[in-house]
Amino acid sequence: MFFELTAEQNALQQKIVDFCARECPPDFETSLDRSGVFPKDLYRKMADIGLLRISFPAEYGGTEGNILDIVLIAEQLARNSYTAVYMYLVNVVFAGSMILHCGNDSQKKEFLPKLLQGDLQFSFALTEPEAGSDARSIKTSATRQGDRFLINGTKYWTSGAAVSDYIITVVLTGPEAESSKAMSIFIVPAKSKGLSITPIPKLAGNAYPSCEVKYRNMSVDQEHILGGLAWLNNGLLQLFQTAEYERICVAASCLGGAETILKECTEFAKTRQQFGKSIIKYQAMQHSLADMATRIEAMRWMTYHAAWMKSVGKECFKEICMAKLFCSETLNDIARKGMQIFGGRGYSMEYRMQRYLRESYLSLYAGGTSEIQKNVIARFL
Repeated sequence: MFFELTAEQNALQQKIVDFCARECPPDFETSLDRSGVFPKDLYRKMADIGLLRISFPAEYGGTEGNILDIVLIAEQLARNSYTAVYMYLVNVVFAGSMILHCGNDSQKKEFLPKLLQGDLQFSFALTEPEAGSDARSIKTSATRQGDRFLINGTKYWTSGAAVSDYIITVVLTGPEAESSKAMSIFIVPAKSKGLSITPIPKLAGNAYPSCEVKYRNMSVDQEHILGGLAWLNNGLLQLFQTAEYERICVAASCLGGAETILKECTEFAKTRQQFGKSIIKYQAMQHSLADMATRIEAMRWMTYHAAWMKSVGKECFKEICMAKLFCSETLNDIARKGMQIFGGRGYSMEYRMQRYLRESYLSLYAGGTSEIQKNVIARFL
């Protein structure tokens, strides 16, 4: 297969490179890591240059891009800012694609133009204290009362909830024994009475908070069911329809992070002197960098190929899961190798390498654990 980016995609890459150089240079994420303060201006700036519009139809203000364009954006943002890439993924890829592919006409018209303009932020609440990889074991429920539903339960690791306008929430609306046929998804206003949001301190990425969200007799109108009343009890199918987008974009963000680690390790090896010469002169160091570069190239082609398959309508769930599995595991290996290359300096908070290591661990869980990816892949063998 011959594969080459279009002129438009090359221009998109350069646009993001220029944006990141201007708005999130190398020490930008370091300052966020230390302060934990959400950079709300960054989201607005991403909207101002059109990054939020790329993958949506023109009727909602989009520019008709595809999943490969999203992958290119995620890769480039991840090379510079963990906060920026996850802010983009949660709003555009998770929430935006879910509303686009699963929402009804009125929901698309209400939410998508405002999202694309940067006027709305979303978060996605699925995981619970006792429901992670096993999404069907959720306990949060919505009980019908006329035209409204009362939601009760607790969600965990809801990224961006503390800064969002709406929380897309997965609940049970039928007997728990048949949860796969009784899950529904609601678009919940984040300021609703009966809703409490508490940020969870994390190993990294605290500027974009992951939160515990508690629902206590929180009332929401039936019009806020994703897709409308016709989709009541069909939320699991909606989750399956959008799972591919999350996993391929996590793979892309891993690729971007790994590229930055290699770049900084190479620069460090050229300047670090030991025994009278730069450590890059030693064969052991050359082999380490060469191995990193080779594995990153494999990450790139697995990710791009899976995205291309998705963009042309080919069945590619296996390939997407393979890309997510390989890229997340490889990023963690490369981050640990980066710590070895930097030696004692990697252990110092004055250098960015320790942050890259901390950030890499989320990729092992985001979009499903490595074990879940292997389970899916095995079903295709």
